[in-house]
Amino acid sequence: KPFNAIMKKRLAKLGIDTNKSPEDLTAEERSKFARLDFDKSTITWQRVLDTCDRHLRGVTVGCGSKETIQPRGTVKGETPREQHSRETGFDITVASEIMAVLALAKDLPDLREKLGSMVVGYSKSGEPITADDLGCGGALTVLMKDALLPTMMQTVERTPVLVHAGPFANIAIGNSSIVADRLALKLAGEDGYVVTEAGFGADIGMEKFFNIKCRESGLKPKCAVIVATVRALKMHGGGPPVSAGKPLAKEYTEENIPLVVKGCANLCKHIENAKKFGVQAVVAINQFKSDTAAEM
Repeated sequence: KPFNAIMKKRLAKLGIDTNKSPEDLTAEERSKFARLDFDKSTITWQRVLDTCDRHLRGVTVGCGSKETIQPRGTVKGETPREQHSRETGFDITVASEIMAVLALAKDLPDLREKLGSMVVGYSKSGEPITADDLGCGGALTVLMKDALLPTMMQTVERTPVLVHAGPFANIAIGNSSIVADRLALKLAGEDGYVVTEAGFGADIGMEKFFNIKCRESGLKPKCAVIVATVRALKMHGGGPPVSAGKPLAKEYTEENIPLVVKGCANLCKHIENAKKFGVQAVVAINQFKSDTAAEM
């Protein structure tokens, strides 16, 4: 049986002539091709779930009585079986590399290519092992094919919204998907406009939007919209700390012009950062009922 495209990709990675048939491989080449020699302590791929439980960040798996293996090179019955356990952990779903791949995929073939190229661990010689090396890139794509379709929702003002992907900005790109952007641009037409979110502010979301997402998609925005609030400006201006579950300090609920003025330095820096990418910045104020006319 001839090598398929994924197998030839592995042959090329190993430095083996891709024109060879399985029968032409030497014993050494067959061993290199078939045996991954996985170092289980280097496995980077973790399970994911959407429950916030810090105790699951580090767990031990394979501790069951039936989770045992016969050591390589030993005789069954003569050498005791070993426990097939290892240290691993759980990530939240949005921290998974698959979420970042989904956001950067341009179409189904591109999704297939990116999923298959994900590194899941390393061999004992230090060589990276990918999902395609394991032969599961196609299965991953089948599981994810429907996830490539954005979800249509709407704002309170009934503006259409495409909600799709959400990779964390501190460990991934922090942007919605390329597919959603392209679909929205097609639906809006030449006379319409599309606002796409780059999360985590100008220091992470915007920079990764320009440096990674725009290069991958080939799309160039007309401007950058910076959303600010009077409360946030007050905090950047030296206001007291804000803690979840605790009432806001009076500096945030009452008029305080000096804090707003000081905080505008932070906003000016964000505008400066946006202009470095060659686009004009538009500042949108998200107004709260406690904001006064003087502060606005």
